Amino acid sequence: MRLTPHRFFAANPVGVDWVCGDLHGEFEALQAALSNAEFDTSVDRLFLLGDTIDRGPESRLLLEWVLGTDWVYSVMGNHELMFIAGAEDNRNRYKHRGMGGHWTAGLDETSYKNLAIQCRYQLPLTMTLECDNGQLGLVHAQSPFDDWRTVQETPFSERFAIECTWPWNRAQGADQHISGITAVVSGHIGTAEVILRGNQVWIDILAKTGQVPLMPARQVLDRVAAHPSDHQ
Repeated sequence: MRLTPHRFFAANPVGVDWVCGDLHGEFEALQAALSNAEFDTSVDRLFLLGDTIDRGPESRLLLEWVLGTDWVYSVMGNHELMFIAGAEDNRNRYKHRGMGGHWTAGLDETSYKNLAIQCRYQLPLTMTLECDNGQLGLVHAQSPFDDWRTVQETPFSERFAIECTWPWNRAQGADQHISGITAVVSGHIGTAEVILRGNQVWIDILAKTGQVPLMPARQVLDRVAAHPSDHQ
């Protein structure tokens, strides 16, 4: 399994860049949130933090929409990682289904593998998004390194993929600061409120609150800037 380690996005000069946390198959909820936010599909862009699939009612629909919509971008989550692993080795499918991937039982083999291939090529492990008030690093679970510049320069490895999509110890302790980036935003950890540690933010609140964690990237950076920190 080889994945894209990093992708850089220049600032959006004409519209708003939005960031959204884990959706887990909640396609209709996302569409309602985009409508309520007056998302403009002609100029705005949507950046997702992975785990678009599993548990929810419309995993296939949401995944196909993400992969086929030219103004939507997503990093790789651990659920997409397991989906790809299941496509490559049948033994991994049972583990994926245990994580909420039962919907894959309805996929014929060709569809299964085609979707997995698209995920491999379209979902990088990390992204850097340029904004007018700073740069925002996007990664599903947490930054695998203390310096985001190392993240940007690291070649693909299975260890790097795991470190980007599974651990979340940085969200549990004292404030930590990731250097080389204004802020880092992640999902993954399933909390009832947004978690802020130094210049790191976790916004995976949908499962616990029913609220789609959709916000302008600029707002994420403003939130970090307003957070007291010894590093600022």
